[in-house]
Amino acid sequence: SMQISRDLGNCPPNDLYPESYANYIKHLFTNIENVTVEILDEDKMKALGMNCLLGVGQGSARASQTAIIKYKGDKTSDDFKLSLVGKGVCFDSGGISLKPSGNMDQMKYDMCGSSAVIGATYAAATTKANINIATLVGLVENMPDGNAQRPGDIVKSMSGKTVEILNTDAEGRLVLIDLFEYVAKHIKPKYMINLATLTGAIGVALGSTYAGRSEE
Repeated sequence: SMQISRDLGNCPPNDLYPESYANYIKHLFTNIENVTVEILDEDKMKALGMNCLLGVGQGSARASQTAIIKYKGDKTSDDFKLSLVGKGVCFDSGGISLKPSGNMDQMKYDMCGSSAVIGATYAAATTKANINIATLVGLVENMPDGNAQRPGDIVKSMSGKTVEILNTDAEGRLVLIDLFEYVAKHIKPKYMINLATLTGAIGVALGSTYAGRSEE
């Protein structure tokens, strides 16, 4: 499972984009017991009101996707004890708020939160762990074309709250909030854990040795 996560992270962004990533996930979990995979395309996400996630991807030629992987390893319950949520920005140019060009190639790694939760879910399913897990990954590409989201735009999230976009490179939280709302409305797990390559500020604060954790 760690190899799966690493291989996904190392994929070049012209090969690993939202649709190819969603297809990979469907293929990965084919014929694995007690697992179902559902892909939400842009029409389905629009109908659900996932406008924050869709706003991030609207400047890309690649259509955004959300993959929902449900593993039911606990035969005594239909409820999900755990939901894993991963940020899957397949390439993050920053959008209109364009990043500096130095090391921008590393922005293919902005989907490593998603690859980590997919690897974890694969490990649980293939070892037949006695737990029900629902995993969601929001797969988008953040690009600056003529249709891209602008600083100053206001979008409405799935929860109905509006968000003013001040910097289009603060896109990870926009992807995640619609996923969180989906989990809260449709899955209702006991625990929700999210993994995301969210901000360089955590690296400034903690360096490369420690990981950051937020607690509510």
